[in-house]
Amino acid sequence: MLTFSYNLIIFVICLINIISNQLILQPAQSNISRYQFEPFVALCAGQKTTRAITWQSPLQIDIEENSNARITIERKHYGLRLRIRNITRNDQGTWTCLGFNQDGKPFSSSLQILVKVPITFISEPIQYAEINTAVLIKCRLVSNVAAEISWYKGHNRIEILSSNYEKTTDGLKINRVSSIDNDIFWCQADVIETGESKDYQIQVVIAQPIKSAKIICIEPCAVEKRTATLICEASGIPPPQFSWFYGQNEHLIVSGISKFIARGNRLIINHVDETDSGRYSCHVFNDFDPKGQKVDYTLHVIIPPNLLPIAQQEITIDENFPSRRVGFTCRLERGSIENFSLEWLDTHNKPVQAIDGISIDDTQLITQRLIQLNFNPISREHHGNYTCLAKNSADLTSTIARLIVNYKPILIEPKMNDIHSIPNHPTIMQCRIDSYPPPVIQWVKLIQGYDTNQTILRNNDPQVIDIFTQQINSTIYETKLTYNPSEEDFGFIFECRANNSRIEKHSITLRRAEPPRPVRISNVQPTSNTIELNVQTPTDYADIPLIQYIVKYEQIDAPNSLKTISFPVVSNQSQSIEIKSLQAASTYRIQVAAENYAGPSVFSTPIQATTFSGEVPQFNLSKTSCLDHRSCLVQWIIEYDGGSAISRAEIAYAIIHGANKVEKWSKPINIEFPATEYELKELKPKTYYDIVVRLFNAAGNSEKIIRVMTGFSSTCGTDCRSKPSIWIIVGIITSIIIGTIIVFVLLILNRVLRIRTIGRNPESSPLTPRTIEIQD
Repeated sequence: MLTFSYNLIIFVICLINIISNQLILQPAQSNISRYQFEPFVALCAGQKTTRAITWQSPLQIDIEENSNARITIERKHYGLRLRIRNITRNDQGTWTCLGFNQDGKPFSSSLQILVKVPITFISEPIQYAEINTAVLIKCRLVSNVAAEISWYKGHNRIEILSSNYEKTTDGLKINRVSSIDNDIFWCQADVIETGESKDYQIQVVIAQPIKSAKIICIEPCAVEKRTATLICEASGIPPPQFSWFYGQNEHLIVSGISKFIARGNRLIINHVDETDSGRYSCHVFNDFDPKGQKVDYTLHVIIPPNLLPIAQQEITIDENFPSRRVGFTCRLERGSIENFSLEWLDTHNKPVQAIDGISIDDTQLITQRLIQLNFNPISREHHGNYTCLAKNSADLTSTIARLIVNYKPILIEPKMNDIHSIPNHPTIMQCRIDSYPPPVIQWVKLIQGYDTNQTILRNNDPQVIDIFTQQINSTIYETKLTYNPSEEDFGFIFECRANNSRIEKHSITLRRAEPPRPVRISNVQPTSNTIELNVQTPTDYADIPLIQYIVKYEQIDAPNSLKTISFPVVSNQSQSIEIKSLQAASTYRIQVAAENYAGPSVFSTPIQATTFSGEVPQFNLSKTSCLDHRSCLVQWIIEYDGGSAISRAEIAYAIIHGANKVEKWSKPINIEFPATEYELKELKPKTYYDIVVRLFNAAGNSEKIIRVMTGFSSTCGTDCRSKPSIWIIVGIITSIIIGTIIVFVLLILNRVLRIRTIGRNPESSPLTPRTIEIQD
């Protein structure tokens, strides 16, 4: 019965709608909910006497029929369809279907569309905050139904309750940012009506604005035809980003163009030319400080120096061509004048010195960019290549000024005109010549006094061992003739000739060598069984080397003791010769001769030398004093040096333990003569030591040993102070305490006895009052 009644009521309502509404909408609900970006269709159908004409949007705009449009209408035989593709929030509102009946009377029917939008966050997931400032953490969202916002912090999502944080409509305000805010914040949105809940993670990063922006240029900066690199430096958190601009119009420089390449904070300018000069700007920013800082750098292109070539000059000087002035000019053709300089270098690449006729004129360096090198007068020493060196901030370059001086060959050495040799002994003759142009050098043998009787020597000649010629430097040449003379060659002249269109000759006469002059004995040093001689080598014929020294010696007053020995020559200067195995305390007569390939010299004037007696020094230890617990002074007296000078002394010591047990001896300490005392330091106190002293001479050494003990007053000097014993100090203190106690006890006994005596005889006590009777 109840079901029938309900159906009846619904039928009546529908009948009323049909009668009152001449347009029928499907879906039939008056309020329709749809999610954003979903499609939507609705149908508007007329009755028998009505017809649907159009649909109107919430803005009362008629919808046109266009199949490609997002919102369109489609005419069907059964009605007018509204189609919305991807419905949006702008489509929310009342949509109306308009129609007419056959009498022209308008009719309308509408429905309400509610576009549901899910919670959508539109804030940045990473946001920056400067320390000690106030900042707003932005959390913005889209939701068709207003959402309730809650804030949490950290991975554990702890609810934010601190007064340092305030909720706002746009987010969460931090009143004072500190290091603990470098954390994750959670923005949570809840829609109670729909039960929808969603959260959004925001990472807060402690940041710093851009500071200290500057542009530097890697040196050498902006050199023409090279690469220039500008570096933009700045500080900030997060890391800075860079944009580059050029010129007054500040055109953005885009990376990838071959001329300019921007790589982060570096701007690379390839193949720099003068047109690249100008202002370059760098905009430094980061996500926290998008404004950042902008810095400028004015680039000046530096042109490397380029010099004009210098023509070479060739001069001939001799007696027919007097000396004259010659000069070179070095001029800058192109280049920057920043730190510009010009200088001349000589043939050894050292700065030219204004000496020996050379002068430098730099008076036009600033005005004309040139420098002059002058030679007045010119000489053969000026021959060579001179370098003009130009420098500026970009680079250095040079050009060569070649000065050719043609001159006659000049003999440099040797200065001697004679050379000595013997038959069949290789003889070396040499010449060193200065010449330009390079000479042709020959060796010529001629008979003295006969210029026409001459022979040009060659390597294949029988007596020529070798002819060797070499160039020492640009103008110096050296030639050597190694010749094996025969008996007939002595007296001949050997001529060294140098020809460079002008001839220079040097004659060397070959003479027969003679035995050396007598040897001079400069020093005699005898010992007990040797005698050392220092002999001076005769240098009369230095081109004939000495072979040996011959020494003849005999013991005086010893018949048949004459001996002769020889020593090879080891030095062309003085040489020491030692005669060994001699008798001690004996006198010898000695003579020395020198021998070369021409024969021996005469013996030198006899000298006498006496060997030492061969005894070791005799001495006594005079005194050994321990100055304190850790040092001892050892002194000795020399009685006899043994016949030879005492060269040095030596001292060592060892610790003695128990019954004469000796520890390891110390390393010997050398003492230079004539010292006769030595202080041993760093010894152990109250310890027995054995001390040995040795004296050395040519015969050997002698030694003395003494035993001492450190730390005893008997061996201490005036500065040795003994320390008081601790037991003595304890005894003194104890005596003072006992004496004080005894005195105190005696005073007490004395007081007690006096009191008792007064008690027995009160009248005698001075404290008892007395009565005096006065009679009238």
